[in-house]
Amino acid sequence: MDSITSASRVNTCGLRARAAPMMGVRMFEDLRAAASGGWELLVRRDELTAATARPVSEPPLADGEVRLAVERFALSMNTVTYARLGESELPFWEAFPAPPGYGRVPVWAFVRVTGSRAEGVPVGGRYFGFVPMASHHTVAAAATARGFADASAERAFLPPWYQTFQRVPEPDAFDARRALFRQIFPASFHLAGFLAAQAGAGVRSVLVTSASSLTAIAAATLLAERGGPPLIGLTSPDRVGFVRDLGCYGTVLGYGDLPSAPVAAPAVLVDFTGEHRRVKEIYDRFPGRFAHTALVGYTHPDSVQEPPALTAPEPEIFFTPAVEEQAVAEEGEERYFARYHDAEQRFLESTTAWLTIRERQGPQAVAEVFSALLTGPQPPGVSFSLTP
Repeated sequence: MDSITSASRVNTCGLRARAAPMMGVRMFEDLRAAASGGWELLVRRDELTAATARPVSEPPLADGEVRLAVERFALSMNTVTYARLGESELPFWEAFPAPPGYGRVPVWAFVRVTGSRAEGVPVGGRYFGFVPMASHHTVAAAATARGFADASAERAFLPPWYQTFQRVPEPDAFDARRALFRQIFPASFHLAGFLAAQAGAGVRSVLVTSASSLTAIAAATLLAERGGPPLIGLTSPDRVGFVRDLGCYGTVLGYGDLPSAPVAAPAVLVDFTGEHRRVKEIYDRFPGRFAHTALVGYTHPDSVQEPPALTAPEPEIFFTPAVEEQAVAEEGEERYFARYHDAEQRFLESTTAWLTIRERQGPQAVAEVFSALLTGPQPPGVSFSLTP
């Protein structure tokens, strides 16, 4: 996922109400009757698997606002991370305020403008952006060259990455896959570029934890295209065969086989687990072999945001938004996005060989899939696309 950085908190007092009053909590198995029209899903902050749906109203738009109908989104460990780190230095629970004790979990979604009082944001336009789990969402919008920015006061604390709604084409055969990967592919794209540069600087091997995660697979696939340094993938024992069959890692091992990993120095460690114990174990097993450690994700249930306190090299968070901003500034928007979307499309096409997308609809399905992601590892090679 996109890594986390420090940000100030926002005062959410006095926000204009967007939803009907809470009518009591319904656990997710009762959600089928929760909302026949517009809805939003709330989860309990102290028990993330407990969910309730409530209907949402559609008050008249104020000047500068747009109403968005959510068309499609995917749920992944990236979504789970937003909930687990909801009260971190980048407080995701505050992005979309909810009743006390509850949170609205953010997702990245394709949305359609169904009402607009914002100049330059026409009704009917399709975009991709950061919204809560819901069927509809209203934001203050400021038109940009590539879409619009969410100018709502309650999300002013977020980095621009999370405020950007990018204009997108109409749905095609890869729409469900694009909904899954567009939120994480930027991290993969830039990580592959970073590792290729490291190879040019003399790095001889790259050790990747949580090698079966989607972000790791995409990065490994892109790096293999570039002919980068040998990749060593670490994963759960039951996923070794799946990851090995992908063909994008030179070596694939279970975590128990770490001592036999062919880590040639100087090496780079890329950690997607966010688990300090795992990173320390690798440092202890291969002292002095790593020239750099990049912290990219938080796939482990015990993951924490803060980098572990270790000896050199000091682990560094790979913060994708900052890397992308630099790339756009250096290349220019048109050249950068042409290169990015070409790589994204090639990768999406390659996923048809190993990834099955299952379609689900409605708040009941959203709650069930989210709960499953929270409570245990999911089978590799299967992901879900959700529609309201």
